[in-house]
Amino acid sequence: MRMEGRASLVTDLGDGTVLRRGGQPQREARLMELAGSHGFPVPRVHEVRADGLVMERIDGPTMAGAIRRRPWHLSRHVAVLADLHERLHRIPLEGASLLHRDLHPENVLVSPSGPLVIDWTNAGPGDGAVDLALTWLILATSGGAPGRLMAALFRRKVGIAALTAGLQEARAYRLADPNVTDAERRRARSLTV
Repeated sequence: MRMEGRASLVTDLGDGTVLRRGGQPQREARLMELAGSHGFPVPRVHEVRADGLVMERIDGPTMAGAIRRRPWHLSRHVAVLADLHERLHRIPLEGASLLHRDLHPENVLVSPSGPLVIDWTNAGPGDGAVDLALTWLILATSGGAPGRLMAALFRRKVGIAALTAGLQEARAYRLADPNVTDAERRRARSLTV
């Protein structure tokens, strides 16, 4: 089985692992190891290859898939997403906080043991408010009507002040992303908290 994202390709290797091609494997593995060492839920990396990461295969849908199946659990998923941010931003990195910079429902797997965060391509140091604002922007501009609803609930959960503090930098980051569509860019430019 192969799954393709905007910037990566994931292949099930059939032995309880997957190969994720794309990104900067060495760097991503290092950041995932850092997050995991602080108790943050990430898949275990088995091997770092020049072209990708071999990681444990996680059974369970993405958070987005879980929401589609049981939309009445939306508020619960918003709370989980906010909690993941809070936990992640407590991890120090280069004098700042560890940010994911793409932490949205398609990058959270809902496993039997709890949520796990995948796709660490954009991760690095920074201000947690920027990470929160990026998630809000992604939800509001890329998730259709369900995403806009989730963005409104997320805004209530994390607070307008946090989103406002990180919005300018988050918007610039999102607009510079080559994987963002023109329609998403237009929505990101016009969006206000």
